[in-house]
Amino acid sequence: MANYRLLTKLPRGVELKDPILLASGCCGYGLEYSEIVDPSSIGGVITKAVSLDQREGNPTPRIVETPAGMLNCIGLQNPGIIEFCSKIIPEISLNGFSYFINVVGHSPEEFAKIINYVERFFEGTDFANQGFCGYELDLSCPNVESGTLFATDLALLSKTVGLCRKETEALMVAKLSPNVGDIVPYAKLAHESGADVVTIANTWNGVSINTVTRKSNVSRPSAGLSGPAIRAATLYHVWRCHTELPKLPILASGGITSADSAIQYLLAGATALQIGTGLFLDPASPIAIQAGLLTYLDEQGEDSLEAIIGTYKG
Repeated sequence: MANYRLLTKLPRGVELKDPILLASGCCGYGLEYSEIVDPSSIGGVITKAVSLDQREGNPTPRIVETPAGMLNCIGLQNPGIIEFCSKIIPEISLNGFSYFINVVGHSPEEFAKIINYVERFFEGTDFANQGFCGYELDLSCPNVESGTLFATDLALLSKTVGLCRKETEALMVAKLSPNVGDIVPYAKLAHESGADVVTIANTWNGVSINTVTRKSNVSRPSAGLSGPAIRAATLYHVWRCHTELPKLPILASGGITSADSAIQYLLAGATALQIGTGLFLDPASPIAIQAGLLTYLDEQGEDSLEAIIGTYKG
């Protein structure tokens, strides 16, 4: 049973039973993860990215461990929007958990076209009322050519979010890149262009070199760094964004592996949390984090998570 103290409210009437979301690309479509932890027992799932056409992803090797982290260059492998809608959405809908659809495109127009396809698919069905919470625009994936361009070019960012907003009234999240000097202008423009929420942030650019071959340890020269190694730097971005844009909800993502790290992000200003690499370290970590959040509220004498968000004192 959901605990009302963890209830998490997002714009457009979206409510999650707690702030814990499984990050895109780390739990498939939530269905695969259900053998370990029931996704309906936590806030929800952000699906693996879906593109207009099928993508095979990058060649192997795709993952390498780094000190306190992981580099990945999966390359957004997915079956494409037609199969996603016809086969995956119906199956997700039957499983009773909340989910966001992560969307990726080669151009602003492609992002919008994918959302348009989903919206038309939902028409005349009950699927949109069976766990669907909204869209996360993957503007910032560093694992494909020009993948971060939509989140590091202000004009492209605005155009992409704006075109997508025209296609839907659903909650829309802009997944931003940490690979910028100051994330605030990007978050502000994403919100002004139509995003209700921002994800801070995608993976950081990183390199791992095989000193014998002098080549990359993965199939691309660089890849996306995640895990505890990026926590402090991403936490800074969350704090900066909340300080300057206190009314903009933030989904925090970056090295959350325990209740303590989750609480740090909430204190810095995050509304909800995404667990990614932490699932590789401990697949059951969301349940431990959920329990830890309740324990913290008890210890602090607080009635709800909302009471602690953004209360970092510096």
